[in-house]
Amino acid sequence: MQNEPLTPPEPALDRTAMLAALRARMARLEGAARAGLAPAIPVCDALNLPGGGLARGALHEVQAASPGAGAGFCAVLLGRSGGSVLWIATGDEAASPWPPGLARHGLLPANLVLVRAARAEDALWAMEESLRCPAVSGALLALGEESRLELTTTRRLQLAAETGGGLGLLLRPEAARMEPSAATTRWRVTGLQGAESFADPSWRLELLRAKAGPPAGPWAVTWRAAAGRLDLEAEAPAPGQAVG
Repeated sequence: MQNEPLTPPEPALDRTAMLAALRARMARLEGAARAGLAPAIPVCDALNLPGGGLARGALHEVQAASPGAGAGFCAVLLGRSGGSVLWIATGDEAASPWPPGLARHGLLPANLVLVRAARAEDALWAMEESLRCPAVSGALLALGEESRLELTTTRRLQLAAETGGGLGLLLRPEAARMEPSAATTRWRVTGLQGAESFADPSWRLELLRAKAGPPAGPWAVTWRAAAGRLDLEAEAPAPGQAVG
């Protein structure tokens, strides 16, 4: 009588799945290498931020106390990414950006692709695919108060950003529930002047969380549209108070 094997035979390797996993890993490594060689996205020269700014090939969260302040700050960051960017929002009209306003903050219409998704699931899919593309220098996903993000979802977006090497931004209202996140940094931006003011807008910035260092701020900064730079003010006033 032939002896039975003590252990079951190993299943045959799925070569297609293995090759796909290897290609995905190589793409992430190449994207991380590109992001490491490219300089970080500058925020304000006077701020001593970890790494000198926002890291490329990474996901960052922006918590906005007012829609105009959040959109303006994100437009500055995306405009400095140096290439084509996607602005992704759901079907809510309030979440749709105003291209002339974004241009005033350094994000030129020629570099901007607007995507409006009917469902939050579609918006997340578009964000992940955009971040995976090396031809995209930055992608933003605007979410409403009711939207929730699982930790695994933010991990997927972080891995996608590492693959493509671009800048990933999650723009969320301050009232939204903030779950644990794999994002590299989390910011809060508050407007210090009325949204309809013709003066250069001023914001109160806070770095709430960063993987590379402790929280920092708040700072009061003013966007000088004519010069294309953020200037640090002497002190950070309370939200809603205008900077002179």
